[in-house]
Amino acid sequence: MSRHRTAPGLAALALLAASVTACGSSATGTSRAQGDTLTVVSYSPPASMDPARANVGSDNWFVNLTYDSVLRIREGGRIDAGLATTWGYVGDGNQTFDFTLRDGVRFADGTPVTAQAVAASLDYSRKNGLNASWVSAIDSVTATGPLTVRIHCSSPHPNLPHLLTQLLMVGSVISPKGLEDPAKLATRSFGAGPYVLDTANTASGDHYTYTPNPNYWDKSKIHWRKVVIKVIPNPNSALQAVRTGQADIIGLSAGQVDTAKSGGLAITKSPAFFLGANLADREGTLAPPLKDPRVRQALNYAVDRQAITKAVVQEYGRPTDQISLPGLDSYAADYDNHYPYDVDKARKLLADAGYPNGFSLTVETQGMLGIDLVTQAVVQQWKQIGVNADVTTDTGIGQWLANATSKKYAALGFGYGGAPGYLASLDWLLPHPTAFNPFATQDPELTRRLAAAAAAPAEQAPALYQDVMRYAVDQAWFVPVLRMDGIYAYNAKKLTGFTAAPGYLPDLAWTTAPKA
Repeated sequence: MSRHRTAPGLAALALLAASVTACGSSATGTSRAQGDTLTVVSYSPPASMDPARANVGSDNWFVNLTYDSVLRIREGGRIDAGLATTWGYVGDGNQTFDFTLRDGVRFADGTPVTAQAVAASLDYSRKNGLNASWVSAIDSVTATGPLTVRIHCSSPHPNLPHLLTQLLMVGSVISPKGLEDPAKLATRSFGAGPYVLDTANTASGDHYTYTPNPNYWDKSKIHWRKVVIKVIPNPNSALQAVRTGQADIIGLSAGQVDTAKSGGLAITKSPAFFLGANLADREGTLAPPLKDPRVRQALNYAVDRQAITKAVVQEYGRPTDQISLPGLDSYAADYDNHYPYDVDKARKLLADAGYPNGFSLTVETQGMLGIDLVTQAVVQQWKQIGVNADVTTDTGIGQWLANATSKKYAALGFGYGGAPGYLASLDWLLPHPTAFNPFATQDPELTRRLAAAAAAPAEQAPALYQDVMRYAVDQAWFVPVLRMDGIYAYNAKKLTGFTAAPGYLPDLAWTTAPKA
């Protein structure tokens, strides 16, 4: 997990990093035939209904139904129009970004969606949200006209279009009435999305009911008379609810797929996140051996990624040596097997570094979504080369975040949803403290390469970010083990348009519709 709480699980963020600079307006439509009720299962309630305070990944569906975003990410990772119809960077360097809003749009409460309202919402999210590292470069958001907004950054920020989509929720626009009393945002909706939260028929922590927004600008996107998200913490009970027709959609673990298929449910999946061990103490503060790249490389060679992947996720994942996903700008296909399993080579590297008998270190991990299983498998294999780990397993996201940033652990088990190279670098690679770089490790060469990539034109950036990834893997800052599919089961007899794909979270708000 990261400091801005990117959920590592079922609704992970495999964002494409194609930099889109402009787009034409999407056409609005008229009302079409609606289904009655769409029912979705979630394993946990949202941390908040406030887009700025919600957990990216696990809370998206709760928020996206009722908040429209400035831009919208579509299947395949393509960035499309949302509340904005045109957008793009101004000049060179990726520091100034303009967009123009649709005319005549209103929030559900009837307030006009103006540039001033949108700028105020963006300012609220960047100053009060959980996404501190991702928005740290933004120094101003200004309404430059009735429907035009300018974002200015103090340093290059090539992923502003992604920030403004429904996946990251920074661009999920809150009405002025909502900002008047931000405490109400936690349990009520103040958006301009296709639905509104029906508080009279919602029981926080148990079920959340949404009804159509009568002011919505595109009635053709409203496919249901009612949407209900049920919270069912027990995975077996949750899947049974979908198999018996009490619900229509659920996220799955790999071990549940066969049961879902046997119940007649359809499956959609896509690479969504990666798991492994982060060698956070790269300066050797707690574990001096980790300061030597040869030691970190030895820990990579000592891991049988193929065996762990098969045991944990079966065919619903692939071994990997990098902190990226296929389709992302930073993904270097030639480095996916950079550290083949080789215990003898691992032992030699340790001996060459002066640790022929190994060493000990502290490890912290999360007891959820298979992250702890991967961590335990890794530390078990490290024993073959004399490396012994004292493992602490946390049971909640908040506890993990606190421990990860405490500087009490030399290595951290992790799960992370993919993000474009720039956004991922803010968490993992740049010298400021985060849950993935708690000791704020500095590497001047890495920082130089990242600065060049961030300021580069869109057509040059992917090659530069891939070189960054190769360099980071060579330095062995981490021990990635596998990339895992995000897997969903759904009632294909009732639904259409529910699809998982690289760069895309299945869209309940716009595309999931009743089957004709």
